[in-house]
Amino acid sequence: MQRLLAMLILWAAVPAWSQQRCAPNHIDVPKERASATASSGANFRKSPESVRAQLSRLLGNARDQVAEARPPARNACSPGCRVVGRSAHIVVSVVPKKFLRGYADAQKCEALLRQTSSRPLRFGPHRARSETELTAWLSDVSRGNGQDGALLYDKCSGKCSPRYSMDVTQDGDGFVANLDVVCGPARDKTDNTYAVSSAYRWACQTKG
Repeated sequence: MQRLLAMLILWAAVPAWSQQRCAPNHIDVPKERASATASSGANFRKSPESVRAQLSRLLGNARDQVAEARPPARNACSPGCRVVGRSAHIVVSVVPKKFLRGYADAQKCEALLRQTSSRPLRFGPHRARSETELTAWLSDVSRGNGQDGALLYDKCSGKCSPRYSMDVTQDGDGFVANLDVVCGPARDKTDNTYAVSSAYRWACQTKG
């Protein structure tokens, strides 16, 4: 009992900064943004305006220039934290541009949005040899194919629509990616376009 009390007193005496966590734990520096269509035909043909083609292009551009990427000149991490890492991760996101209003699953989708915004559905790590392989994996997941796709459709069901954010690091000549998915309001398929973007991500760590 005395030992337990001593440990509790010692823990309470530890300075607050040593218990600190960086929130957020990273900063993103935007790189490119494009508009793309989710049309099945365009994506099957990998047309230049398709999500697959635009995502592959943004990934390739980001990889080609990652060695030149630099974190913000001024520390953008939260107080008591600093940017760490020799090189940035590449982050790409795919988000519907237009959403429905007043549909049957609206309340369910809003609840899922709140839940997955704080705790996204995560898939990966996934290894790929090229941008084409990586975008093919995302395409499979988004269509409900494979184990990851089946799980996504189970967790983000009904009319609710996913938004994708993929954190990518280089692995030799290829990639390793983790996919975070936020499940939210139903997209308006009469518009059928997505905002596709890329950014460089830097980790934040407490100052030691």
